[in-house]
Amino acid sequence: MRSSFIALVACLIALVAYLDHRGYTYVPNPDPNHTHADFAIWIDGEKLDFAQRKYMSGVSWDEGSHDTEDEYHHEHLHLHDDVGHVLHRHKPGLTIAEFLESLGFAFANGCMRTDEGKRYCDEWRMFVNTEEQEPSAEYVFVDMDQILFTYGATDADVQAQLEQMTEDACLYSRTCPWKGDPPDENCVADPTVPCVLPPESL
Repeated sequence: MRSSFIALVACLIALVAYLDHRGYTYVPNPDPNHTHADFAIWIDGEKLDFAQRKYMSGVSWDEGSHDTEDEYHHEHLHLHDDVGHVLHRHKPGLTIAEFLESLGFAFANGCMRTDEGKRYCDEWRMFVNTEEQEPSAEYVFVDMDQILFTYGATDADVQAQLEQMTEDACLYSRTCPWKGDPPDENCVADPTVPCVLPPESL
Protein backbone atom coordinates (compact mmCIF):
# COMPACT_ATOMS: atom_id res chain seq x y z
CA MET A 1 0.00 0.00 0.00
CA ARG A 2 2.77 2.39 0.98
CA SER A 3 4.71 1.70 -2.24
CA SER A 4 1.57 2.34 -4.31
CA PHE A 5 1.04 5.67 -2.57
CA ILE A 6 4.65 6.69 -3.18
CA ALA A 7 4.32 5.74 -6.84
CA LEU A 8 1.13 7.82 -7.13
CA VAL A 9 2.82 10.85 -5.55
CA ALA A 10 5.77 10.47 -7.91
CA CYS A 11 3.43 10.38 -10.89
CA LEU A 12 1.63 13.52 -9.72
CA ILE A 13 4.92 15.36 -9.24
CA ALA A 14 6.03 14.35 -12.72
CA LEU A 15 2.71 15.51 -14.18
CA VAL A 16 2.89 18.89 -12.44
CA ALA A 17 6.49 19.30 -13.61
CA TYR A 18 5.29 18.74 -17.16
CA LEU A 19 2.60 21.41 -17.01
CA ASP A 20 3.29 25.07 -17.59
CA HIS A 21 1.70 27.78 -15.45
CA ARG A 22 -1.36 27.99 -17.74
CA GLY A 23 -2.13 24.29 -17.43
CA TYR A 24 -0.94 23.28 -20.89
CA THR A 25 0.81 19.93 -21.16
CA TYR A 26 4.27 19.78 -22.66
CA VAL A 27 5.09 16.84 -24.91
CA PRO A 28 8.47 15.16 -25.50
CA ASN A 29 10.83 16.67 -28.05
CA PRO A 30 10.56 14.36 -31.10
CA ASP A 31 14.23 15.00 -31.93
CA PRO A 32 16.45 14.78 -28.81
CA ASN A 33 19.47 15.68 -30.96
CA HIS A 34 17.92 19.03 -31.94
CA THR A 35 17.42 21.12 -28.82
CA HIS A 36 16.82 24.78 -28.05
CA ALA A 37 17.16 27.37 -25.30
CA ASP A 38 15.95 30.92 -24.75
CA PHE A 39 18.83 33.24 -23.91
CA ALA A 40 19.60 36.90 -23.30
CA ILE A 41 22.67 38.99 -22.57
CA TRP A 42 22.39 42.35 -20.83
CA ILE A 43 25.26 44.83 -20.39
CA ASP A 44 24.84 47.87 -18.13
CA GLY A 45 21.07 47.76 -18.45
CA GLU A 46 20.99 47.29 -22.23
CA LYS A 47 19.81 44.04 -23.83
CA LEU A 48 22.00 42.98 -26.73
CA ASP A 49 20.17 42.56 -30.02
CA PHE A 50 21.05 39.20 -31.57
CA ALA A 51 18.27 39.39 -34.16
CA GLN A 52 20.64 41.29 -36.44
CA ARG A 53 21.44 39.59 -39.74
CA LYS A 54 25.15 39.28 -38.93
CA TYR A 55 24.35 36.79 -36.16
CA MET A 56 22.18 34.50 -38.26
CA SER A 57 23.38 31.11 -39.44
CA GLY A 58 24.71 31.15 -42.99
CA VAL A 59 25.84 34.80 -42.89
CA SER A 60 29.60 35.35 -42.93
CA TRP A 61 31.06 38.19 -40.90
CA ASP A 62 32.21 40.13 -43.96
CA GLU A 63 28.58 40.10 -45.19
CA GLY A 64 27.54 41.33 -41.75
CA SER A 65 29.70 44.47 -42.02
CA HIS A 66 32.62 43.09 -40.04
CA ASP A 67 36.24 43.70 -40.92
CA THR A 68 37.22 40.07 -40.60
CA GLU A 69 36.55 37.53 -43.33
CA ASP A 70 36.48 34.63 -40.89
CA GLU A 71 33.36 32.46 -40.79
CA TYR A 72 32.53 32.14 -37.10
CA HIS A 73 29.11 30.56 -37.27
CA HIS A 74 28.95 27.07 -35.83
CA GLU A 75 27.35 24.48 -38.07
CA HIS A 76 25.58 22.71 -35.20
CA LEU A 77 24.97 25.61 -32.78
CA HIS A 78 23.45 28.81 -34.10
CA LEU A 79 20.62 31.32 -34.56
CA HIS A 80 18.37 31.57 -37.59
CA ASP A 81 15.00 32.80 -38.94
CA ASP A 82 15.87 36.33 -37.71
CA VAL A 83 15.07 35.14 -34.18
CA GLY A 84 17.79 36.40 -31.86
CA HIS A 85 16.71 34.86 -28.57
CA VAL A 86 16.45 31.12 -29.33
CA LEU A 87 19.66 29.18 -29.81
CA HIS A 88 19.56 25.95 -31.81
CA ARG A 89 21.82 22.99 -31.07
CA HIS A 90 21.95 20.14 -33.59
CA LYS A 91 24.52 18.03 -31.75
CA PRO A 92 24.51 17.02 -28.07
CA GLY A 93 27.16 18.26 -25.67
CA LEU A 94 28.05 21.61 -27.23
CA THR A 95 28.63 24.42 -24.72
CA ILE A 96 27.54 28.04 -24.35
CA ALA A 97 31.19 28.95 -25.04
CA GLU A 98 30.91 27.41 -28.49
CA PHE A 99 27.65 29.25 -29.07
CA LEU A 100 29.19 32.60 -28.06
CA GLU A 101 32.11 31.91 -30.38
CA SER A 102 29.60 31.39 -33.19
CA LEU A 103 28.50 34.99 -32.62
CA GLY A 104 32.06 36.33 -32.55
CA PHE A 105 31.95 36.64 -28.75
CA ALA A 106 34.19 35.00 -26.14
CA PHE A 107 33.80 34.42 -22.41
CA ALA A 108 36.70 33.33 -20.21
CA ASN A 109 38.22 34.15 -16.81
CA GLY A 110 35.26 36.32 -15.86
CA CYS A 111 35.51 38.49 -18.99
CA MET A 112 33.32 38.67 -22.05
CA ARG A 113 34.62 40.07 -25.32
CA THR A 114 31.93 41.15 -27.77
CA ASP A 115 32.07 40.81 -31.54
CA GLU A 116 33.04 44.51 -31.61
CA GLY A 117 36.09 43.86 -29.42
CA LYS A 118 34.74 45.44 -26.23
CA ARG A 119 35.65 43.66 -22.98
CA TYR A 120 33.55 43.49 -19.82
CA CYS A 121 35.07 41.85 -16.76
CA ASP A 122 34.27 40.68 -13.23
CA GLU A 123 30.67 41.85 -12.80
CA TRP A 124 28.91 39.03 -14.66
CA ARG A 125 26.01 37.09 -13.21
CA MET A 126 24.44 34.03 -14.81
CA PHE A 127 20.97 32.61 -14.32
CA VAL A 128 19.57 29.35 -15.63
CA ASN A 129 15.80 28.98 -15.27
CA THR A 130 15.82 31.90 -12.77
CA GLU A 131 18.43 30.18 -10.56
CA GLU A 132 21.76 31.98 -10.18
CA GLN A 133 24.93 30.02 -10.74
CA GLU A 134 28.62 30.72 -11.16
CA PRO A 135 29.09 32.37 -14.57
CA SER A 136 30.49 29.75 -16.92
CA ALA A 137 30.48 29.51 -20.67
CA GLU A 138 31.17 25.79 -20.31
CA TYR A 139 27.53 25.20 -19.40
CA VAL A 140 25.80 22.60 -21.59
CA PHE A 141 22.16 23.62 -21.75
CA VAL A 142 19.16 21.37 -21.37
CA ASP A 143 16.32 21.58 -23.87
CA MET A 144 14.08 24.59 -23.14
CA ASP A 145 16.49 26.22 -20.68
CA GLN A 146 16.27 29.97 -20.13
CA ILE A 147 19.79 31.38 -19.86
CA LEU A 148 20.56 34.94 -18.78
CA PHE A 149 23.99 36.58 -18.70
CA THR A 150 23.92 40.04 -17.14
CA TYR A 151 26.67 42.56 -16.43
CA GLY A 152 26.58 45.42 -13.94
CA ALA A 153 23.07 44.57 -12.77
CA THR A 154 21.49 45.20 -9.37
CA ASP A 155 19.12 42.64 -7.88
CA ALA A 156 16.21 44.80 -9.08
CA ASP A 157 17.69 44.88 -12.57
CA VAL A 158 18.07 41.10 -12.55
CA GLN A 159 14.46 40.61 -11.52
CA ALA A 160 13.25 42.83 -14.36
CA GLN A 161 15.49 41.04 -16.85
CA LEU A 162 14.31 37.61 -15.72
CA GLU A 163 10.71 38.74 -16.18
CA GLN A 164 11.54 39.62 -19.79
CA MET A 165 12.98 36.21 -20.62
CA THR A 166 11.19 34.60 -23.54
CA GLU A 167 9.61 31.14 -23.63
CA ASP A 168 9.96 30.31 -27.32
CA ALA A 169 12.47 27.44 -27.26
CA CYS A 170 9.63 24.98 -26.74
CA LEU A 171 8.07 26.05 -30.06
CA TYR A 172 11.21 25.01 -31.95
CA SER A 173 11.55 21.83 -29.89
CA ARG A 174 7.88 21.02 -30.65
CA THR A 175 7.19 20.46 -26.95
CA CYS A 176 4.41 23.09 -26.63
CA PRO A 177 1.94 22.17 -29.40
CA TRP A 178 -0.52 24.89 -28.35
CA LYS A 179 1.95 27.46 -29.78
CA GLY A 180 1.69 25.92 -33.26
CA ASP A 181 4.37 24.58 -35.58
CA PRO A 182 7.82 26.13 -35.89
CA PRO A 183 9.26 27.29 -39.21
CA ASP A 184 10.68 24.49 -41.33
CA GLU A 185 14.33 23.78 -40.58
CA ASN A 186 16.94 21.96 -42.59
CA CYS A 187 18.47 18.92 -40.95
CA VAL A 188 21.91 20.24 -39.96
CA ALA A 189 23.47 17.46 -37.95
CA ASP A 190 26.60 15.47 -37.31
CA PRO A 191 26.27 12.15 -39.19
CA THR A 192 26.94 10.33 -35.92
CA VAL A 193 23.88 11.96 -34.30
CA PRO A 194 21.39 12.43 -37.14
CA CYS A 195 18.21 14.47 -37.00
CA VAL A 196 14.97 12.71 -36.17
CA LEU A 197 12.31 14.03 -38.51
CA PRO A 198 8.88 14.83 -37.06
CA PRO A 199 6.21 12.20 -37.90
CA GLU A 200 4.41 14.43 -40.40
CA SER A 201 7.64 14.67 -42.43
CA LEU A 202 8.00 10.91 -42.83
